[in-house]
Amino acid sequence: MRMIRLNEEYLDRVLAGDLDLAPRDTAPCALALGSFDGLHRGHQALVAALLEAKDRDRLRASVLFTFRRHPRLVLGGAGGPFLLTTWRERLALLEQLGVDVLVAMDFSAALSRLDYRDFVKRFLVEWLGMTHFVAGHDVHLGKDRRGDAAALRELGARLGYSLDELPPTSWQGRVISSSAIRNALSAGDCAAASAMLGRPYAAWGEVSPGDGRGLTIGFPTANVQPLNPRKLLPAPGVYACRVQVPGDVATPGGDGLLRFVEESLPEIDRHGDVVSPGHGRWRLYGGMLNFGNVPTFHGDGLPLPRLEVHLFDFAGDLRGRTVKVEWLRRLRDERRFGGVDDLVVQLRHDEAQAREVVAATPFPGD
Repeated sequence: MRMIRLNEEYLDRVLAGDLDLAPRDTAPCALALGSFDGLHRGHQALVAALLEAKDRDRLRASVLFTFRRHPRLVLGGAGGPFLLTTWRERLALLEQLGVDVLVAMDFSAALSRLDYRDFVKRFLVEWLGMTHFVAGHDVHLGKDRRGDAAALRELGARLGYSLDELPPTSWQGRVISSSAIRNALSAGDCAAASAMLGRPYAAWGEVSPGDGRGLTIGFPTANVQPLNPRKLLPAPGVYACRVQVPGDVATPGGDGLLRFVEESLPEIDRHGDVVSPGHGRWRLYGGMLNFGNVPTFHGDGLPLPRLEVHLFDFAGDLRGRTVKVEWLRRLRDERRFGGVDDLVVQLRHDEAQAREVVAATPFPGD
């Protein structure tokens, strides 16, 4: 997959008329456009239709046009954690789908004021050489979202491109959308979210020092801080999970390895600095996690919820390293216990349940 980057500074100069966009070597191409947050099954159907259109029409390239920053994060209306996939996560997922060219544009306020006809003509047709547009059922482009499928098809008759409008993808009578997945996660329904995504919901995070109490009661945990504070986490509670860790951290004494995982992106920390080059085998373990305010040990609870992950049958030092956490199923609410003994009894019960869930959950692609 080849990337074409258009940053905000360059884009604003183009929109102001100070720079011209020279045609790229992608013409003629089939193109699909969107934010693709989550890259869920509806998005995957759109990409599949894009690749089919390229082959059917014998075009030079399949082009996916997207934005590094979600438009709602630029224009407002996304209070609190919001993203289903960070830019890093989207890149890793897109690389697996077989698109020829990825156009990564910085969404800006100036771009939001551009009429859809100008946007399509200047950026999609003249710059990229689009001759076929693959649109989702809810497509709306340009200022005030006036560029719907009917308007874009009419525009195509003048500018020389054809258009396919895909029907919505559904699951159990629900239209699959990023909003529907956010709602499921906010309710703790990871099974529904995973079904709509086509894979378990996941977040990358850096392991930072915690209280160390888990080790003293037989349940050592990794305190995971998401790499992106805008990343949406499921509702507080106790969950069965899987955890992907760097391949070099495991030491003798743990035998809970589920499988090795190939990861194409380097390992980075919360500041974006590279921790290790990646591009190798990572190790996947089952586990359970608590996302909450830890009231048993912290009185009225921590002011901000904490993500604590216990890996099954793992030995190694994860401090300062980056892990990927996959939510599989919610087991129960977080609650306060009368003492450590009561907590340990419940944790043993949670572990038994979580191990069953991990064993029963298929791996993507299997």
